[in-house]
Amino acid sequence: MFIKIENGNTLTFDGTPRTFKEPTGLPIDKALLEHYDWRLVSAVRNTFNDKGQVISRESIGHFYHPEFPVSLKFRGYDDSQYAFFSSSCNGIGGPYILMKDYTLLVGSGPQTLMGCGVTGNRIEGELAKLISNSQSTLSLSLQPSQSISPTADDQTDMPRYNLLQTMETGETLVWQNEVKKIP
Repeated sequence: MFIKIENGNTLTFDGTPRTFKEPTGLPIDKALLEHYDWRLVSAVRNTFNDKGQVISRESIGHFYHPEFPVSLKFRGYDDSQYAFFSSSCNGIGGPYILMKDYTLLVGSGPQTLMGCGVTGNRIEGELAKLISNSQSTLSLSLQPSQSISPTADDQTDMPRYNLLQTMETGETLVWQNEVKKIP
């Protein structure tokens, strides 16, 4: 298998074919991920026993500051795809690959480095540790429609999704879709 990367080089992979586990939830593809922007609504760190069962969950408190909302944007280009994570100050991202079993691989990429204050820097640091060179599993669920008042400015006729991202390191992030903002 060959993959062309942004600087013109080509990566070559060899080995035995991988069998994929059956994915759960609604179908996920690049088009769906890139159709929306995503907002983080929940982040927990899980602890597992020897049998792989969750024995405790602890909220990742760094991500619960309204002045630093964490967002995710998937963008596709001619020959590559990028995932951009931001907390309203800096951003971190990298190339991504979505596999058939909804495994999401995110490489490392550039990170902006403006001073964001103690809280902002802590959030950015935690985000960078989770995302750079990460592997996670995605699951998508449809949420009940929210009633919107007839006078609301931001009325949309779009489905409401929760995107569950389970990191290989044990964290679980829940993202909700939003109308895509064009940069």
